[in-house]
Amino acid sequence: MIIGIPKELKDKETRVGLIPKGVQQLVAQGHTVYFQKDLALPAGISNEEYMAAGAQMLDTMSEVYEKSDMIVKFKDLMPGDLEMPFRKGQLLFTAFHMAEGTAKPEQVKRLREAGVTCVSYEVTRFPDGSRALTRPMGEIAGRMAPILGTQYIQRQYGGSGVSIVPITGVKRARVVIIGGGHAGLAAAQVAEGLGAEVIVFEKSIARLEYLRTVLHHTDLRYMDKKAFAEEVALADMLINCIYSYPGMEVPVVTREMVRSMRKGSVIVDLEGEGIIETAQYTTISNPYFIEEGIVHVGITNIPAMVPAAANETFSRAIYPMIEDTANYGLKEACKKNFVLRSGIIMVDGKITQKEVADRLGISQSYISRLEKKIMKRLKKEIVRFE
Repeated sequence: MIIGIPKELKDKETRVGLIPKGVQQLVAQGHTVYFQKDLALPAGISNEEYMAAGAQMLDTMSEVYEKSDMIVKFKDLMPGDLEMPFRKGQLLFTAFHMAEGTAKPEQVKRLREAGVTCVSYEVTRFPDGSRALTRPMGEIAGRMAPILGTQYIQRQYGGSGVSIVPITGVKRARVVIIGGGHAGLAAAQVAEGLGAEVIVFEKSIARLEYLRTVLHHTDLRYMDKKAFAEEVALADMLINCIYSYPGMEVPVVTREMVRSMRKGSVIVDLEGEGIIETAQYTTISNPYFIEEGIVHVGITNIPAMVPAAANETFSRAIYPMIEDTANYGLKEACKKNFVLRSGIIMVDGKITQKEVADRLGISQSYISRLEKKIMKRLKKEIVRFE
């Protein structure tokens, strides 16, 4: 199979679809890999490293798309990506965000008209239902969040100047974390390690019970609105580790709650918008802003700040899907690989997951007909979704 790795277009994005280690394994199995010139220079990986692994370099993104049967990206599609010469049946691996309801209509329209087949990272699951490909990035973002908060609470950024690291004779800083999932757990572990007083709010009793076995110096609370609002007012740092979804009651943190915080406190929001009423997306180039006297950090691609770790963990997670698809073709690979099967949201331009169809407003009768046709065409074994 011919596999292409184009450059990412998002601001300061340093993560890539595959690193040279994965390329070398694919080439050794007889596959052809193209990469766009200067693909991973922002991550400190040279063109020569890719070529030494057996990949062939192309000058432009269009050439990569034109020559490849499978495109492996990391980040979601930007406007420039939608201008590429897609073709029917071409496999696209990236984050499409259709199931979350945040994909832009023009993106969905372009992909459907092109007749591509899409594997979307954010919907991939392990057999136990846990997230497969977004989990590593969530962990990195969670671990980085308290570190970013420690930076932007400093006075030169408009912060209060409170030290998150404990100082002898000085009251410990207070860190409140929304969500006890993989990102929330990672954030709590780092905040604990820094010596802060840490409080995690989580709505799942089962998850709280698990967190008690791994967080021994953190105050674990059930998400009660009144208690949560009281703790937000006392927080030196508020870290949001949950994501909004269609139908969710938002904001979780209202503007009034933000106003109740001490001026110069810091909010680190891994979502960027939705959960916190005053939040906005920020970038690595412009990482923070001040609203209601509170420093807000809303970088949604935090792991791109540590590309060595991010690329290694992501490549390790995605490689089995890419290898199986390249070696066996999509049909046989889906029989073997549950994670791959769970991530298919579009086949030849046709939406295949009910959840995605619901988010996009496609009728149930229409999606049912599509599912029947696709299931029949792939011998009822390929496209099975949760």
